[in-house]
Amino acid sequence: MKLVVIGIGDCGGNIAAEFVRLGSRARAESGVEVLVRSYAINDDLASLNALKKAGDKLLTIQMPAAPVSSRESEAGAELMRANGDRIIATMRAGEFFEADAFMLVASSGGCVGSGGISILARKLKERYVNKPVYALIVLPLAAEANVPTCVYNTALCLKSIDKTADAVFLFDNEKVMSEASIKSAAANDALNREIVAPFFDLLRASEKVDPKFLGTSNIGIGDIVQSLNGWTAIGYGKAQISSGGLSLFKRGDHFESKGEETIKAMEAMSSALSHFSILCRMEDARKALYLLCVPGKNANINMARSVGNRMRELTNNGEVRGGDFYGVKDYAAVTLIASRITYLDKVKDYYERASIQVEELKQKETPPL
Repeated sequence: MKLVVIGIGDCGGNIAAEFVRLGSRARAESGVEVLVRSYAINDDLASLNALKKAGDKLLTIQMPAAPVSSRESEAGAELMRANGDRIIATMRAGEFFEADAFMLVASSGGCVGSGGISILARKLKERYVNKPVYALIVLPLAAEANVPTCVYNTALCLKSIDKTADAVFLFDNEKVMSEASIKSAAANDALNREIVAPFFDLLRASEKVDPKFLGTSNIGIGDIVQSLNGWTAIGYGKAQISSGGLSLFKRGDHFESKGEETIKAMEAMSSALSHFSILCRMEDARKALYLLCVPGKNANINMARSVGNRMRELTNNGEVRGGDFYGVKDYAAVTLIASRITYLDKVKDYYERASIQVEELKQKETPPL
């Protein structure tokens, strides 16, 4: 699947740059293009200039400055309403026809990104009717989660993008952050890499790759599009696999070896489930997708079948698509997507807290009788 990635605001721009690096890696390792172009949109010229080192696949677009006195997402929305058409005109629209989907990226807690993302999504959907528009929303860190403006912006951003985008990938900053990110000197860069990394195998496996990478059941672009709807979580997990594994087509007394390899696939799946981008219950997902990546010499039919059966169990026989891909060397990796999720504690919590804030503000503004 080829994407046009559009990052809005500081967070969105940094992640858009990270998608450029992911695209370069896919080209180097699999010989496929998964990124048509990345754009970073911001009102901060210094932030945009810092992103240019990502390469020529990233283009930056400066917006007029948001009102200094306002940190609320309505200001970002108004800014995008006034400038969205000009921004789209600045983009290389001819390249949009090469893309299979748009991916818009923003933080939910700020001003420019949280307010602007749903406005830009709506404008793109109006112009490119048959092109899916997905959103990747990064929720606030714990230190920001109790700031009233941040809570309000997040609730408003989630409410508006849910009504606009075809699917919304939610990333809980606290959940995604790993020990490696925390210890890293460049914690934000490490965190951005972890946010983008789960998309790598999925995007390249859906493109026309060298036949040596093809599994027994291939995931196509249509499988991804049909699997994405509404609130969505993505997870990725790995498990080291022995180098002396056996081919799918070899015969002999190798049941024990094949059983061990199947266990490795299930270990990778368990890791992916524990590393979902946001805490969710699989039984609340109406759609799901899985991708198993293993070395071709280690593959056997039971590996993908076991992952698929487990997904159907977890989703109570929901709509599950999946496949396998032989594009790795010494490990088993599983990418999982839970989509059309009907209930998320995190989203409900932001809606409730924002509602309480609005009521309290109304009471303060109402003069006494």
